[in-house]
Amino acid sequence: MLTGGQPEEIADMKKIAVNDLTLRDIFQNSSLHTLDMQVLDNILENYPSTGFNSVEVLGGSTFENMLENYFYKSPFQICSYINKMAPSLKLQVQIGARNLVGEDLYPKDIIDRFISQCIENGIESFRVYDALNDLNDIEYTAKRILDCGAGLQGTIIYDYSRPIEYYNNKVSQLTDMGCSSICIKDVESTLFPSRTAELFKSITSLTSIPIFISGYNMRGIQILNYFQACLNGGGGVDLSFLPSSYQDSSPTIFAFLLSLRQTGLSHNLDWTRLIQVFENVKKNIYPYLNQSSFSDSYVLSEPDHSLLPKWLISAISRQLKEIGEVEKADKVIEEIIRIKQELGNPSLATPIGQIIASQAILNTVISDKRWEIASDEIKKFLNGYYGLPPQDMDSDLKEKILRGAKGSQQWEQPPVDLYQQCENELKNITGKQEHVLSYCFFPEKTVAFLNKKQGKTGEVGKKKAGDYSLDRLNMKKLREITDLVETSNIENIDFEVDGVKISINKSSSKAEPETAARDQKPRYEEDMIEVKSPIVGTLYRSPSPDSPAFVQEGQPVKKGDTLCIIEAMKLMNKITADYDGTIERILAKNEQPVEFEQTIMVIRKGQ
Repeated sequence: MLTGGQPEEIADMKKIAVNDLTLRDIFQNSSLHTLDMQVLDNILENYPSTGFNSVEVLGGSTFENMLENYFYKSPFQICSYINKMAPSLKLQVQIGARNLVGEDLYPKDIIDRFISQCIENGIESFRVYDALNDLNDIEYTAKRILDCGAGLQGTIIYDYSRPIEYYNNKVSQLTDMGCSSICIKDVESTLFPSRTAELFKSITSLTSIPIFISGYNMRGIQILNYFQACLNGGGGVDLSFLPSSYQDSSPTIFAFLLSLRQTGLSHNLDWTRLIQVFENVKKNIYPYLNQSSFSDSYVLSEPDHSLLPKWLISAISRQLKEIGEVEKADKVIEEIIRIKQELGNPSLATPIGQIIASQAILNTVISDKRWEIASDEIKKFLNGYYGLPPQDMDSDLKEKILRGAKGSQQWEQPPVDLYQQCENELKNITGKQEHVLSYCFFPEKTVAFLNKKQGKTGEVGKKKAGDYSLDRLNMKKLREITDLVETSNIENIDFEVDGVKISINKSSSKAEPETAARDQKPRYEEDMIEVKSPIVGTLYRSPSPDSPAFVQEGQPVKKGDTLCIIEAMKLMNKITADYDGTIERILAKNEQPVEFEQTIMVIRKGQ
């Protein structure tokens, strides 16, 4: 008997390659505070004997999520640890050709360093895509991967509006580029079985290299698409041990393997080992998986339209929860689809998905009317910074948004010395390339991770991004805060560094450790309410540069009125009044950074 309890005659059957997504999905879907090294060790115990062709450890939002882990290891170090624990596994990452694991387009030296850092930490294969299927943008990254001797899987984001000939051309180009395999990735769950059969029958006739199919199981029919792809020449699939009810995971392993029986197709997986790994995943991970954040009616009511990737829905849900607007989730989702159509129907893959979602929140939650505020990323998209969408954009909208916003000029690329800039900013904390790269992608989360790693025990591990350790206090930053106090109407700023109270006030204009900082804090009357920033970010007092401020000192406000906007990680957070009253004082300046729990305004309750 061979794998899966199937007879020996399957030895001559065509073998379908399986790329396992379980480890990647765990970091995207579970509560990270429940994961520790023992849990990871338990999961990895039988993995090397399963027979997977590859195991994907980074992709989607995994890199960013890994920065919040409690292993005290960077994403690269986690990959290295998995490689050491299971050296026979072929580890794979999924990256954007120019945005890698971030949301911007990065210069060539960062691409070079990222690829080298991945390989140094055990990565053997790279799945590379461009959100708009511009293969010219893939060429440089592909060449660097091949030059380093790693495997290259070129990826085509599926677009239901494209004819079969479009995919034929893309497959031929990727084959000529030197890819060892190709992947058709159904990001928005718009593939259906009959179309899948037609597509794979055509594209697999053009090349001898394996063509994979990958997709989120949003509609619950992805297993049928996989089955049709493999029956019509497909060579590989993405599977997961996570239950299919967690809708952003790929189809589950056992259902797909069973579907291959009596088809003339087989696999190289060991059924007994798979069950052992499954039991470990079920025991250690299932209880802590994040539940689906949207209803089945959303999926069932849109049978002919694109669906949002689950990771994007989860990000939207978190953002709306932070600003107290959870009930507007459906409205935001509808707005995303509407904006997508206005922008020429681009894929919602990273980074386009995040850009459109941020604008949808601006249009539906922050602004009084659609397109009252347009993010810089939207303007860059309209100007072709990220590439061309598959369909024509709304020309009237484009003209309206870009009028007075750099006109038709091209937006600048990230500086070529971005790595050096980030390295300089971290020089008092770390000089390791893996941390500098992480900082290039996610600066605030990287600082928070390094703070947590530096103080593995006690309260240090609970720091927010932007906090500083006393022995590494940035004196330049301290002077800037001091100058802010001197030139503004702020009388006093109190903050805490590793348990030591720091106070800056106009009377002294200097910072000093003290134990009685609370005595210097302004004492407000009982009817005075301090409005504090819930996050680290940049404060905006008006919806756009040409618009009046939301509020002024002395202005009456009602509960729910918008006071300001705080931008964090390219998302706009509306700060609203919790009480009826009058704006007594405004302590934070427009377009200036604010810290977590910094008082930004004071409201006198009552009218």
